[in-house]
Amino acid sequence: MAEILDSNAVRVLAYLFACIVCLPVWWRERVQRREERRDLWPLFWLLSAALLLVLAVGRVGLGDLLSDLGRRTAREEGWYQTRRGLQAAVVGTVAAVWGIAVIVAIWRVPERRRRYLPAAVVLSGLVCFAAIRLVSLHHVDTLLYRRDIGGVRIVSVLEIIGVVLFLFTVFVSQRRTPTPQRDDVSATASIT
Repeated sequence: MAEILDSNAVRVLAYLFACIVCLPVWWRERVQRREERRDLWPLFWLLSAALLLVLAVGRVGLGDLLSDLGRRTAREEGWYQTRRGLQAAVVGTVAAVWGIAVIVAIWRVPERRRRYLPAAVVLSGLVCFAAIRLVSLHHVDTLLYRRDIGGVRIVSVLEIIGVVLFLFTVFVSQRRTPTPQRDDVSATASIT
């Protein structure tokens, strides 16, 4: 079981499943928005699906190619030996920008868009996690790839938890979405 959860294919499939889950939600909110539900923002789900697709493609091997390209460039330009300081600065910056963005979003997102905030926080966290993995700082890689929980590498555990949390936020946001109220003339007439 640990080998299955730790496989790259499971994480790619998890991202693709989450991507596919976003599409009917997008369609549903698109239809509801046409019915005068101005508080809905269906484009959020379409953009989320696109980001999840990018994360799945990155998991297939594109991320490794980009990391290798960065290493090769550092060697060719002669700063490979001193790259750790730059890598640490990038990792710290990504984490700090994400943290500040979350705080600002919690503080400034208008009430009509708050239902999207949990999903946005989790998804942006997954994107930042992918960016940090891409930087490939040795200390971070050691923690993520050489340590495990129950035989499953920490990187796999964190990604799977992230995708599950995202799916949970999608489910919760849809349960909170009231169905559009329609004025049914026949129901009103039968009451009076």
